[in-house]
Amino acid sequence: MDNSPMYDDIPFNPETNMLELEDVGLTGLYIMDCDALIELAGILNETDCIAELQRRKAIAQQGLDGMWDEEYGFFCNRRTDTGEFSRRISPTNFYALYSDHLDCDRIRRMLDEHYYNEEEFYGEWMLPSTARSDPAFKDQEYWRGRVWAPLNFLTYLALRKQGCAEECWDLAEKSEHIFRKEWEEHRHIHENYNAITGEGCDVLSSDKFYHWGALLSVIALMDRNQRGG
Repeated sequence: MDNSPMYDDIPFNPETNMLELEDVGLTGLYIMDCDALIELAGILNETDCIAELQRRKAIAQQGLDGMWDEEYGFFCNRRTDTGEFSRRISPTNFYALYSDHLDCDRIRRMLDEHYYNEEEFYGEWMLPSTARSDPAFKDQEYWRGRVWAPLNFLTYLALRKQGCAEECWDLAEKSEHIFRKEWEEHRHIHENYNAITGEGCDVLSSDKFYHWGALLSVIALMDRNQRGG
């Protein structure tokens, strides 16, 4: 997410070699990674490492709890130098749903106030990589507003973990919709898509034959299989 507006104006700390930002998306992915490794350890009967993986997961989930912005109703990236929340959001903020520590009220607020918010993520062409209300959304260039299949895919898996069946169905339908537009018109599977028009060919920075674009249709297939359809 090299030009994502989430990281605009975030200072780099030369002593830690890190940006001054706690990242919801990376924390959620780390939690998912711990879950996957715990499952693999069980399959391989490598049970000695499970306790350590559970410990690491618990630390990550505790850190994520501190990124809940009660006023905004969302898990937000947080500045490590000032402690302030950043409300420059993307679908990666939904990766908080990989945590086991979420209550129903928080999940509902995330969905009602952000997923279904037409000024942020909801619409015909989704999920935009930048909230529609962000000034960078109009750029529609790379990670500044365009739809990326990996973001949809990882958000879908996060919704599925929390049992959000209606939202999973909705995102699967929207993912198939944007995939079909370029496929049926040009037989292209794009690297990314315009979140305003659904096009993939409108910029030079969207490869016309890109492997992960197929994840948009994989989401639809997964959801149909989940529903037995």
